[in-house]
Amino acid sequence: MKIKPKRILEILEEKGLPVPKKQQLSSYLISLRKKYYGASTISLGELEAWCQRNSLIPDDDDKPWVLKYQIEYDDEINKDDDNKNKFRFFVTTRRL
Repeated sequence: MKIKPKRILEILEEKGLPVPKKQQLSSYLISLRKKYYGASTISLGELEAWCQRNSLIPDDDDKPWVLKYQIEYDDEINKDDDNKNKFRFFVTTRRL
């Protein structure tokens, strides 16, 4: 159920329940989302591990998998590099 914070506040008021400040509700919803779904960002190391785990070709024709990936860290020496972290990965399915 996707209800905006403003609507949640209206419903609480309609039901005669204590109404928190909008910022309090927003902070609570952010912490709840993080608890259930984890952080909204990942590190390059986590991305690389995910790519490795998903590089095997599955039996299911519609299941996605990583065909190829490349991750370059800013501390790796590359003469054509601008000294920034870079990543690219290609996800496909057998049917594609």
